[in-house]
Amino acid sequence: MSFSSKVKQEIKRAWQQPSKCANRAYLQGAYLDVGTMVHPKKAYHMEFAAPLSQKEKLLEVFTFFGLTPKEHLRKNSDILYFKEAEQIATVLNIVGAHVSLMEFENCRVDKDVNNSINRAANAAAANADKVLSASARHVRDIMDIQEFAGLSVLTGGLYEVARHRLDDPLATLEDIGKSLTPPISKSGVNHRLRKIGEIAESYRGKRDV
Repeated sequence: MSFSSKVKQEIKRAWQQPSKCANRAYLQGAYLDVGTMVHPKKAYHMEFAAPLSQKEKLLEVFTFFGLTPKEHLRKNSDILYFKEAEQIATVLNIVGAHVSLMEFENCRVDKDVNNSINRAANAAAANADKVLSASARHVRDIMDIQEFAGLSVLTGGLYEVARHRLDDPLATLEDIGKSLTPPISKSGVNHRLRKIGEIAESYRGKRDV
């Protein structure tokens, strides 16, 4: 697609007078003539299908405004495109598409909020999986000790932690620590559970011999 005669006049003026106004006018014409944009709900993508003869000038204008498009050759056109939300918003602002810019920013906020919610949900799910896995390991260790020697072999505060873990397998380490007398820190509970694990492993080793 070739530039319209009006756009060509702006191109000529931009070459002769590389001012901010001239470059803005050039970019406005290029956007109207060869620019396309995907709806931001689907993806962040804006492109300019510039004729090969005008690629360097369009790149010069983008550089003038601090923009760095990526390039892709398609038939007889050089596709200059943006996938970064910040740069797309900058282009919309430069060309004066303020209504589109507001809609774009609204979609962007919605996507950012949804992404944050999804990340938080995924992190919570992953953390829950870790807690369940650790709890299952603790319970297995305690039950093995009970089977091999009885929980009476647990001394130095280990028995109390073991009983609380069996009574509430889903309790957090912090909750277990608070329920002890006297209360201890989360790291203290973790240390005792590790000791219980080592004891259980030693009994399992004897069984495997």
